[in-house]
Amino acid sequence: MLATLFLAFIPAMALACPGHMPRDENANATGFPRVEAGTDEPADFATTGYVLNHFSLNVKDMARSIKWYGDVLGLRLIFNYRATEKLSIAYLAHSHGGKNGTGYQTVREMNRLKNNMEGLLELVSYADPDASLVPSTVKVNTFSHYGLIVPDVLAAQARFEKLGVNILKKAGVALDLKGPVAEAFGLGSVWEKDPSEAETIAKALLSTGGQDFAIIADQDGNMIEVQSLYAPQLDL
Repeated sequence: MLATLFLAFIPAMALACPGHMPRDENANATGFPRVEAGTDEPADFATTGYVLNHFSLNVKDMARSIKWYGDVLGLRLIFNYRATEKLSIAYLAHSHGGKNGTGYQTVREMNRLKNNMEGLLELVSYADPDASLVPSTVKVNTFSHYGLIVPDVLAAQARFEKLGVNILKKAGVALDLKGPVAEAFGLGSVWEKDPSEAETIAKALLSTGGQDFAIIADQDGNMIEVQSLYAPQLDL
């Protein structure tokens, strides 16, 4: 907690690519921050073939969202299913002809392979003028953010600026634990409740390379974390 988009969370702020972050051999195994590595035990054989295919966002304006995700993130519309006059369900994705969308596919080919793809985005829109969609950047909820991998974060950031994208955090800037980003991470009240804990969190996030990625928001306020393909890995 879509271009391969994938859900990313605070404890795992980066990282699947060349390079690594050296382990502190003097770190306390029971202290913080620390990395708890997974095991090499295979998953239950019964789950063979399972894959995280897509996630869904409720949006206020379907046409606006389709255009934004296409123009800004390069997600192509596979289809927009107009279920009723008010309800629409759309699927968007990057081409899967090559790694991270580097190979072109026709929309029919993408649709044919839809259930054998990863990182798709589903948009759901119900035209109800009385409906209120509150994003996690305004009020913390079970959705935090999703992650976008790009070849060059600074180049992507410059492009976002030209497009007028809402940039919540720029690359190279420390995480603000008092704003919308902190709210989406579930940390909105940390400064008021425990300032010393807030300082500890800020330092821990910096140690993972968190300062190097950018964070943007779509037009409904949903948060998108932008990381480099070449971000360092945590040393396990």
